[in-house]
Amino acid sequence: MSVGGSTSANEDLLALGRELERSPEGGFREWRTHEILADRFRRRGFKLQEFPGMPGFAATVDGRLEGKTTAVVADMDALPAAAPSYAHLCGHHQQMAVMYGAACRLQEEPPGVLARTAFIATSAEEYVDLERREELRRAGSVRWLSGKQELIERGVFAGFRRVVATHSAPLPGSRTVNSVVAMNGFDVLRFAFHGKSAHAGASPHLGRNAQNAASLFLQACAFLREGFDEDKHIRIHPVLRLRPDQAVNLIPDAAFVETYARGVDVPAIEETIRRLSGAAAGCAAALGIELETERIRGYAPFHADPLLHEALRSRAVEKGIDFIEDRFSAASSDMGDVSQVVPSIIVGLPGTNGLLHQTGFKVTDEHAAYVFGSEVVAGLLETLPGPGGG
Repeated sequence: MSVGGSTSANEDLLALGRELERSPEGGFREWRTHEILADRFRRRGFKLQEFPGMPGFAATVDGRLEGKTTAVVADMDALPAAAPSYAHLCGHHQQMAVMYGAACRLQEEPPGVLARTAFIATSAEEYVDLERREELRRAGSVRWLSGKQELIERGVFAGFRRVVATHSAPLPGSRTVNSVVAMNGFDVLRFAFHGKSAHAGASPHLGRNAQNAASLFLQACAFLREGFDEDKHIRIHPVLRLRPDQAVNLIPDAAFVETYARGVDVPAIEETIRRLSGAAAGCAAALGIELETERIRGYAPFHADPLLHEALRSRAVEKGIDFIEDRFSAASSDMGDVSQVVPSIIVGLPGTNGLLHQTGFKVTDEHAAYVFGSEVVAGLLETLPGPGGG
């Protein structure tokens, strides 16, 4: 895990990270990102399997997934910023550059590790822009609303013995890594409150204010929070919206509240959904408002594989790298779904300011973010057993 590589190779890696950062795209629409990263892998001699109907690919030395024991994955999508733009506010450009850098470094080593590894660029990790994704599903391009869920459905992960992912992490030093042991899962809830419009000045009594019912529900959400079991890591974060053409002098006849219901396990998520749904129904009924409720499957809880977690810790200690065990994160990822079917790990990497999902997020130390990160992943892969190993 010592930082190495030639100066030209490191400069190439830094240039890739910068180019990817300048090319943010939304989930299932990362076509330019796909081409940038795919071109780099092709130039290094890798053969690519692309995924029909969606961006992303699997890069291997022989063009085959059969016989590969380890998958390294990197997310491609960015987050909505100032509409209609996007920005890499979660470090996915770091993930992609590190995956590419690790692949390049393994080309300099004996061929065994590279021959049994696939490098997979995955689409649509951020669970946003769901309306656009649902259009793709209706069109038949995808069946799931996240990239890794879609690839699980297509059998892409079926043959692997382990999956290694990375993520930007708020770490204290440039030679520090972490591993999160567990993460929340979630489902999405959408509540549509329907009332009756009326002139807000002349005849408000003739209307039924959907916004009032939705606002009352937000208060109920706030009051529910103190009843959540802290051990279950419940998180809700409802957002209220009106129709874009809602006039200020009309009683709102429609209001919409969307939230995640996050929890440490499926029973916790189910109980949270039951309580939120009951509260929404009560608030609507109290003001004579009709309610429609929609539930959309989100991500499963993530659980790190103990053997992979220990392999990362041991390798870090061996190389004098600070290792932090992060026992739990209340955030969520579609790596949770992967971890349910294949032993998995998420390697937290340094080099950013850690302001995830915020407009101030940025890479603060390019060498740590890209070069050191690549060395960490390549070094971990070198420690993992091959076919027939323990």
